[in-house]
Amino acid sequence: MKQDLKYFLDSARQAARLAAERIKTIYEQYLSGEDIDIKEKGADDPVTAADMAANQIIVETLKRNCPEHAILTEEEPDTWDKTGEEWVWMIDPLDGTKDFIKGNGEFVTMVGLTHLGEPFIGVVVEPATGLEFYACKGFGAFKARLSQRDTSSRARISDTPDMKYLRLAVSRSHRDPRVDKFIELLKVQDEISSGSVGRKMAMVIDGEADIYVHPAGGTKVWDTCACDVIASEAGGVLLSGAGENIGYRRPSGDIENHYGLLLCSAKIRDTIVRASRKVWELD
Repeated sequence: MKQDLKYFLDSARQAARLAAERIKTIYEQYLSGEDIDIKEKGADDPVTAADMAANQIIVETLKRNCPEHAILTEEEPDTWDKTGEEWVWMIDPLDGTKDFIKGNGEFVTMVGLTHLGEPFIGVVVEPATGLEFYACKGFGAFKARLSQRDTSSRARISDTPDMKYLRLAVSRSHRDPRVDKFIELLKVQDEISSGSVGRKMAMVIDGEADIYVHPAGGTKVWDTCACDVIASEAGGVLLSGAGENIGYRRPSGDIENHYGLLLCSAKIRDTIVRASRKVWELD
């Protein structure tokens, strides 16, 4: 099993890195004024040539390296019924498409692997900066740069956050009024804005912020799977807004994270969960 997990992690890193490099190339072309294909999948839900190119790279890499595994990816709705399989790759090739279009660099590529619904492998890469976070269950979380392929350092969530000066990662463009209630309950002093759910979670994993809460629904399994295991291995917890673990083995087609999510250090879990449950009016 140990050797298998190392191989799976190497495959995930290869897929995510190749996809991120392709995204960066297309992004730089876009910033230079070149036209790229942008379509609407649905209301206020764009998809670009970068999304599709990254998706193809990741899917082809994982199919070649891990042909026995199921693949569930945001960009292929006919894969969304794979949540009940034994081994499932959960992929968001470009999380933060709107931020890609805005040109602010705040987007990530996410590749996660579950076994019987439990996250085992996670890789998150920021194409614009080359920053990479990755983890394998039981072996720790790490941070690297695409430009320094063989150099990694431990990723560690701040385990002694100052409760009098909490830093909260918040959405740059989708402000939910319940976030203000959360800020009031915890007396949050500092808000750090960013696009992309995955990037905000990476900010907590990297110690740039102490908490991320997403009190609304709308996130999917591919938004959380990779960061779930990275956060856990880095000393944190990624939970639903109700304070429960996010299970990934579900009835076919159930891809929604229904109660939002929160991410913080395991040491302040109870305090953050109490506040979150009040915001959700569960207590």
